[in-house]
Parts: sequence; structure tokens; C-alpha cells
Amino acid sequence: MDDTANDQGTRMGRLTISNRFRLPAGGFGRSVLIVAAVLLAGCAADFRGFPGGQAQRADLVDDREVIALMPRTVSRDALLRAADVQGYRLLDTTSLPALGQVMVTFAKPDDVTGAEAIAALEAAEPASTVGINHAYRLQLGAPAADPRTYAQALIEWPAAGCQARGPVGLIDTAVDPGAPNLGGAALISRQFASGQGVSSRHGTEVASLLADPRLLRDVTIYSAGVVGRTRNGGVAAGADDMIRALDWLAGQGVEVVNMSLAGPYNKLLDLAVNEATSRGLILVAAVGNAGPDVAPLYPAAFPSVIAVTAIDADRDVYENAVRGAFVDFAAPGVDVFVRSDETGRFVTGTSIAAPFVTARIVADEALMRTPSAAETRGRLAGASEDLGPRGNDPVFGAGLLKAGGRCG
Repeated sequence: MDDTANDQGTRMGRLTISNRFRLPAGGFGRSVLIVAAVLLAGCAADFRGFPGGQAQRADLVDDREVIALMPRTVSRDALLRAADVQGYRLLDTTSLPALGQVMVTFAKPDDVTGAEAIAALEAAEPASTVGINHAYRLQLGAPAADPRTYAQALIEWPAAGCQARGPVGLIDTAVDPGAPNLGGAALISRQFASGQGVSSRHGTEVASLLADPRLLRDVTIYSAGVVGRTRNGGVAAGADDMIRALDWLAGQGVEVVNMSLAGPYNKLLDLAVNEATSRGLILVAAVGNAGPDVAPLYPAAFPSVIAVTAIDADRDVYENAVRGAFVDFAAPGVDVFVRSDETGRFVTGTSIAAPFVTARIVADEALMRTPSAAETRGRLAGASEDLGPRGNDPVFGAGLLKAGGRCG
């Protein structure tokens, strides 16, 4: 059975368009750092295909959910029959035409483990990829006591900013559409998670960096709000909503996507990221703030994603940044001034470093045309200042990304 455009998920988002948006004052402070610290190494060892340790409830959006991704050209009949016979309850079906997939979400029986559910459903339909719904958390840290204004100078960005050569996708919290002082940016928003009671500050601040005319002029931002309150407690984005967001952005013709969230490996998200990048999307992600001794976090650690760490004005790495061979580049991310309301504030975290790399790509027409993440990395590495040990290293990657005083 081939899926059609009428096969839409029950949780597809709301679409709004705005030309200006406002950044609220104040900050996440240490509360976000504490939330980010929940992200420990790995994920469910008893789940087939997952590296790492035993999954905890805090790692999941809902520990009752199991999700199947399968090509749209494959009939879902066998999967649905097997699930029904074994006591699974169908929660949601979402067609993902831009990724060529269908996502089917079930509530598993209480006496069935995640590993058992994955094995049973993949056996029923070998064309499916089945996994659990991991949680991905915002990567913003607490600012240091001595704020600095240095970011654009450190990366040698042109004083007048650069013309955006295409739209930018943002997978994050919602963005406040009424925030002032963000130039002539256009905002197109869609909400994929229940954002009720969830602050939009993180996404608004990341968007405000991208929309600052000192960085990018005349940029259009496609904002995918994926962060909500999970049934297991806390604030996070589900793998399912991140997949829906990738599909939406791919369908809108967005070429570069910024993701300032991090969490455990998830094979469903892995599949969706591979589908998105194979269709030409350039994905940039924060490496995460869980500290130097944890296993790699995702989506930054996926091979096709450009992973960004944070440094301070002295070119020292942010103390809470995750490290590993997957790190690609460093950018300013400690006490970076973000314009918000009338006064602005200083923010810290790998979340804040990623938009500088995203902006560097969007400002360069040649980079926007690169056919693969590997080629994009190669070109960016040629414009980077080596930090730490000579050559690529697990702390700084290829080093501090530079603009060299010009746009592209």
C-alpha cells in the first residue's frame, strides 16, 4: 500500500508567518545546565542496535512509546496486523514525503520491554526500522561572571554583516514572533511539540544570532518548534518531532539547518538524518554541554552532521563541552552577547556556537552548493585556525572557523 498526501499525522504542526520577532530578557541560567547534565553517555544497551548503557526514563519522551519508520512504498498491513495481535495500540501515523518514509507510533503493552518491542515489530515487517522515542535537550549553559563582547571579531566576520544566500532551518524551541531588534528577518514557524508552559527563550536567542544584521542580512528563518513537556517529566524534544521537523524543512526547500539540542543515539533519527542529508540538507549541531567525559551526543555525532563546540575569547574550550573524534569545528560560545529587548544578555553553551558555523555556510554561495557534508567540512577546514594539537583533534576539531573579513 503506497501512502498518499492524505495520510497525515495527527500531530502535524501549525504554520504561521511573521516578519519580525522579539527576544525576551533574562536567561536559563543554571537550570538548563542541570537539565543538560541528565544526558549521560549512550542509551539503551538492551535495545538492539543501540550503543551505551541502560536507558533511563529521563532519556525518553515517553517510555511507553515505540516508533517504526518504513519506506512509503512498503505496505504497513503486516506491521499493523502483528501489532494489533500482540496488544500494541496505534497512536499516530505520519507521512514524511520529503524523506520518503512513514512514521508509525505505537503504545506497547506494559509487560513488554523496549528491546522486545523492537525485535517483534521488526520481525513482523523487515523493511521497518523500529526504535524508542529518545529525548533531546537544549544545550545552553550558565554564563561566566566576566562577560565579553568578542564573537564577531574572533571569527573575523565582516563589520557590515553578510547577505544570506538562502533560508535557514532552526530545530529548537519555538521562536517568539513578537521580539524586536532583529532587523529585517522573516520568520516562518511550525510547532511540532506541545509548547504549552515551555519557554521560547532558547530558540529566540539562537534565532536572534542568525538574524542579527551584523551577522546575516535579510535572512529567512524556518523555525520548527520541537521542544515540549514530556510525559516522563522535564522539557525536551522527542526524536519523533525532530524527524517531523526534518521532513517539513526538507519539503520547504531549506538547505541549511541549525540544531542546538543533544541526546543519546537513536536509530530512527539516524535514518531520518541520512535521508535528509542525502537529499542535500546541510545539518549543523551543537556537540552538547554534558562534559568532557561522556560518550558522543547526537545529532552532532552522526557522520553526516557538522558538529560544533564552543570556545571563549581566549580560544579555550568551554569546560562543559562534549569531546570526541566527531567534533568538527569550534566557534564562540562562552559569554556571547545576544541582543534581546533593549539591553540584551550574555549567553554560554555549545548551542550558541553552532549558529556561527550555520551563518558561515549560509553567507557563502559556494558552500550552499556543496553536495555532501564531507565536502562542506573540507571547505570549512580550509578557513579554520588550528587550535590545540596540530591537525584535527577531539577538543577543537579542525579549529576555530574564520570568515577572514569577507562573505564567501
